[in-house]
Formats: sequence, structure tokens, C-alpha cells
Amino acid sequence: MTTKQMDFFSSLFWRSMEFSARLAGARDSFDNVGNRGWWEKNPMLYDWNGVHGAPALNAGYFEKIDRIFGEGHKLLNNPDWPRGDILERFIPYQEVAGKDVLEIGCGAGLVASHLARNGARLVAVDITANAIGITRERFRLAGLKGALMQMEGESLALKDSSFDFVVSWGVIHHSGDMAAILREIHRVLKPGGRAHIMVYNRRSLRYQVYCRFWLGVIGMRLVNNNIDEIAGSITDGFIARHLTKREFRELASPFSRIDFSFSDESISTFTYLVGKFHKLLKPFPRLMAALERGLARRWGWYMEVNATK
Repeated sequence: MTTKQMDFFSSLFWRSMEFSARLAGARDSFDNVGNRGWWEKNPMLYDWNGVHGAPALNAGYFEKIDRIFGEGHKLLNNPDWPRGDILERFIPYQEVAGKDVLEIGCGAGLVASHLARNGARLVAVDITANAIGITRERFRLAGLKGALMQMEGESLALKDSSFDFVVSWGVIHHSGDMAAILREIHRVLKPGGRAHIMVYNRRSLRYQVYCRFWLGVIGMRLVNNNIDEIAGSITDGFIARHLTKREFRELASPFSRIDFSFSDESISTFTYLVGKFHKLLKPFPRLMAALERGLARRWGWYMEVNATK
């Protein structure tokens, strides 16, 4: 097979947006200089392929990028989107009114805005000034209130036992020191308080089948790359981690209880299993959705953790 043929065949299974995240182990630690720089340049706006053009911080733009995230998570976590709240089957919005809630890694402020509009006494932090600026503009436009601060999760300038809930969706696996962040989450939670955290699942179809087989074997990337390099090429961030339940439990051992669930996004889950052949079920959307829900609940990329102090 010629190089040109290899490139063409590989492209059939390659995502359009290229990344180069460094996949790290659960306990690996780094300083946050490169990490902060990457996220300052690449704020979490979900529009990785630039479909909506240059960021414009107005209500219309926020609605567009929120739709990207919301529609993807209609599979399990917000099936009624755009009605209801984002990730409403994971985040306990019905419990946050009048409660002290910390969000670690607010990004563009989507989750933070839903926590605030449900009455939480909100503190939202992020490693970058850019994210805090974007979230502040979102809050200004929506008339929402919350304390928004640039801060590293590894060293929270917050009091011990001061929060009823901590929420962090898809953030701490990108951190310089994930173990340190989990220690900080435990420290700032009140006794009996709960943390609702999502990290990437190492046992997912994405990591174990899509990266290994469709990209690695069929796409021939294993010729020149190992599995972590392949996974890093389709994973956002400067640093990223994929964890097993056992690895997370070991990092979060001070918590009194840890419960797990799994989810993923529409279309993605079936694609991870069968590659481009997922299109064969496109004429049967109900069947495809049912299959994807079943797959995502067991082997989804998103490992959702409910940890009680």
C-alpha cells in the first residue's frame, strides 16, 4: 500500500479536528504553565471546527455553542434539550437552591449559568483569565450572579468545609495534578457534601475500540504511534487522562462513598464501535438511539462520579 493510499484510508476514520494532548497517568503531576497557556488560546467553546466562526460574546453566539453541547448530550443527560437544564440527569439542580456550590473549570460558563439560575450560591473558578472573562460576559447578558475567579484547582483559595456541592464536568483530568485537585475538593466540601465529577473512561469504546482498532489498526496509526498518542490526537487539552474506576477510587480514597455511571454523546458511541458503518443505521434513528444509550451506559467515554465526603 502506498503512502498516499494509507493517508486516504486513515482519513476515513480520522476526526476533522486534530489535537495533540499528552496522555498522562492518574498520579502524574506537572506544573500548569503549558496547560494554562493551551486553554487561554483554546477556550472551551465546543466549536472546535469553527463552524460558527470567530467567537463573538453575545447572546446569539452563546446560544449556538450551547446547542453544540446540549444536542450532543441529549442521548442521556438532557434528553429534553433545549428545555430543562444542561446535564440535568447528572447535576442535582433540584437541590442547589440556597446551597453553596463550587464549579471547578467553568469554561464558557454554560453549567455555571444553569447552577446560578437554579438559585445556587455559586463560586465558579477556572485556570484561565479568558474563561472567567467569557463567563462574566455570559452572566452579565443573562442577569445572573456568581463569584467568578481565576484559580487553580490544585490550590483553591477557599475555606475548609465551605461547600455543599462541587461540580466539575470534564476538567480535572486535564489538570497538572489531578490527585491534588481531588484532595482540595474533599477539603472544601462540608461533611456529607457531594462532588459531581466527570473524567474520561479508560474502558470506553472510544479508547479501547475506536482508538485501538479503527484508528490504530484500520487507520494504520499503530504503525508509528502508540495507543496513548492516538488517543491524544483526538482529545482536547494540553494534558489528558483516561481512568478506570479502580484508579479513581484510589485517588479519591478519603471520600466516604463513590458511585459511578457512564454516558456519551449522540452518534459518537456507535461510531466508536463500528466506525463509519454507523451510517447504516441512519435510516433507523430510534433503533440507533436505543443501541447508543445501552452502549453509553456501560462503555461511554464519560465516567461520571458522585463522591460523598
